[in-house]
Amino acid sequence: MTIGSGRPKICVPLVGSTKKEIIEQCMRANESAAEIIEWRVDYFDDVADLEKVYDVVAVLREMTDKLLLFTFRTKEEGGEQSISLTAYQNLYTNIAYLGLVDLMDVELSVAQFLGRDFINDLKNAAVKIIMSSHDFEKTPADGELVYRVNVMNQFGADIGKLAVMPHNLQDVLRVMGIPQKVRVFNQLPLAVMAMGDLGKVTRVSGEIIDSVFTFGSLDQASAPGQIPVEQLAQILDALHVTEQ
Repeated sequence: MTIGSGRPKICVPLVGSTKKEIIEQCMRANESAAEIIEWRVDYFDDVADLEKVYDVVAVLREMTDKLLLFTFRTKEEGGEQSISLTAYQNLYTNIAYLGLVDLMDVELSVAQFLGRDFINDLKNAAVKIIMSSHDFEKTPADGELVYRVNVMNQFGADIGKLAVMPHNLQDVLRVMGIPQKVRVFNQLPLAVMAMGDLGKVTRVSGEIIDSVFTFGSLDQASAPGQIPVEQLAQILDALHVTEQ
């Protein structure tokens, strides 16, 4: 599967707090239209116990043939738990070298602290890096968003992700224009989304604006404005552009 070709790929997050809940959600995600399953490990009660994290990752890998995305979303960027930089690096490095996940979401702010060697270490373990930046308060100026994407590209990200909070229609339209603006500087595949009800259109318009993946929810959304996965798939199919 090529992310960035054709219809935007759908990612569905697993947000259970226990192994049992996570497995139940994965079973449902397996039957869904999603191409990517994201384990939001920051929701996991036992995330501080690496052996228990290993165990869940191994079970998820055995359960699904879909792409598996591993994400610890920090408290600062909308996640459920706080984590030290040392613990973050240890968690990601150990999971990467298990060889069981396909993608890892690394926050741009964390990459800037831990440095390029950290990213290279993950990539040497043959995982692809989604580098992300989230703003739950506002939609930064276009120049700032373009700058963030360029830094993601310089750090060696395989895909960039921008998630922002819009306050008006102009914010939504600006976000939708970012993928085309960054093409002037680099060819980094990019996913953009404006959160909340106002930003829902950004979650279904990826094929037109060149946003390469989007998030759908099972029951519990991991961010405001996520659309139920089956409904999202129907909308994306309806909006699919047939090659002329």
